Amino acid sequence: MSHGAHLFALVDGNSFYASCEIAFQPKLAKRPVVVLSNNDGCIVAANAVAKSLGEQWMRQRGCLGAGGYGAARPTNMMFQPYFKIKPLLDRYQAAVFSSNYELYADMSSRMHRIVGGFASRQEIYSIDESFLDLTGMSHLDLTQYGLQIKQAVQQGIGIPVAVGIASTKTLAKLANHLAKKQQVAAHQDVFDLTQLSSASLDALFARIEVGKIWGIGRRLEQQLKQDNIQSVYDLKIANAKRIRKRYGVGVERILRELKGESCLALETVRANKQQIISSRSFGVAVQAYNEMEAAVVNYVCRAAEKLRQQHSVCNFVTVWVTTNPFDAKQPVYRNQQTLGLIYPSDNSSLLSKLVKRALKQIWVDGLPYQKAGVALSEITPKGALQADLFAPNPVYSGNPKQAKLMALMDELNTTSGKNTLFLAAAGIPDQQGWRMKRDLMSPRYTTCWDELLTVR
Repeated sequence: MSHGAHLFALVDGNSFYASCEIAFQPKLAKRPVVVLSNNDGCIVAANAVAKSLGEQWMRQRGCLGAGGYGAARPTNMMFQPYFKIKPLLDRYQAAVFSSNYELYADMSSRMHRIVGGFASRQEIYSIDESFLDLTGMSHLDLTQYGLQIKQAVQQGIGIPVAVGIASTKTLAKLANHLAKKQQVAAHQDVFDLTQLSSASLDALFARIEVGKIWGIGRRLEQQLKQDNIQSVYDLKIANAKRIRKRYGVGVERILRELKGESCLALETVRANKQQIISSRSFGVAVQAYNEMEAAVVNYVCRAAEKLRQQHSVCNFVTVWVTTNPFDAKQPVYRNQQTLGLIYPSDNSSLLSKLVKRALKQIWVDGLPYQKAGVALSEITPKGALQADLFAPNPVYSGNPKQAKLMALMDELNTTSGKNTLFLAAAGIPDQQGWRMKRDLMSPRYTTCWDELLTVR
């Protein structure tokens, strides 16, 4: 590889949520560990011990195939309802946790800071994934460099990571997937595709199903297989013009990336969100209007905080409510209401007034509501605003007093803890019976003074 060629690494935290729990309780490393979704409903993360246990259990029941490199797995432990897997987990003394989002977000931030020190440019792709630009480093032993990254993260925060290295982002993502497989275990979770010959790469790609490629979803995978494109290799050697005509420029770009042509640039600056949604299922059904009002005010305050973080304002607010669609004993009710703002805003107080007004228009007494949500839309950058000539004192995001109040609220909640300062309409945090159920949550070791880890 020439020194001018593109070179990328994808660093990914292994079973990230479960690894965060193990980092603070190392004695769990050899036990099955799983993390549950909102309201402790489904399994969303599991360490290798738990995954192996679940696969053995389901294979015995004929639910899971023998597997292999990218073999289709119609059913596995992930995303299964907790109550179905609970007997198995209890039998093997698994450690089960509710999602501790505060802990995971802080550990993610720490991991990305460590990883970012190994390259001049970094793209934070998700909570546990970072792309690094290693262009110009091809003269190094990249496997050893990946091991240095892995060791630094392990030493810094106790999270195991896998590192995939290749000439394009799509190949780096694939290399990361391969790094976790037993067939390349000798690489210790680091796999550099640039060290393989063209023949070796093609032989490897022929054994990996096309659905394992980044950007190929289930529906697209089915369409490709109907066209006899079964493996990564099949897509790589396909006719680019035909692929573009049949599937669009996105799939053609993937094909070119598989050939080693870098088509996806590193996005070092995250684009601002064009819509911000805050929504949760309730821990218990909500029937009282004042509880629902407190819930949607909470949601809009959370969304407004995210809006201010990206220095934006919104023009529309939407509120929706729904009952349980799977409860045959109760009528299903869904409704939503959207209200526009006279002046675009990021002000929690103003937005809370709008969501309360919207809620009144869709509320029906006597129904057990399962979920509600708020969406902020038509988001634009915060800046100068042309005021209405006939409204000399508008209340909008540019109002200096309102802007200072929101800045103070954000600062206090950041430095002193979440909900240090909140709107009265949102209700007292410790008395919100509708809040999401997290009965098995671990302490927030790094973000809450009262829950700091104690060493004895």
